[in-house]
Amino acid sequence: MKLTDIINEEHPFDLPPDDKALEAIRKYVKENLRNWFKKEKWKRIDTQGNIAGDCGTMPKGKKTQRCLPAAKARSLTKKQRAATSRKKTASNKQFVKNTKAAKVKLKK
Repeated sequence: MKLTDIINEEHPFDLPPDDKALEAIRKYVKENLRNWFKKEKWKRIDTQGNIAGDCGTMPKGKKTQRCLPAAKARSLTKKQRAATSRKKTASNKQFVKNTKAAKVKLKK
């Protein structure tokens, strides 16, 4: 299933399609997700702090590794990248906040 299929998928609790606010929200979310995945070029970070490849290309059977935009990953030291990656892999949760140094801010 593609990301665009998930975004366009109807949900039983969605507001009626003629609702302009809903359409504006969908357009905003689509554009932000597009920017997030395409323009930012997200990279995987292993627990040693190395840039291990593209986000979403993790080997099966391993704990989920941290993903960061390429520019952010390069701006951090190897020690900082390792710290945020270890924080992610140590948790059993899917969503774990970055360390303070690795926090990603959306550009507007």
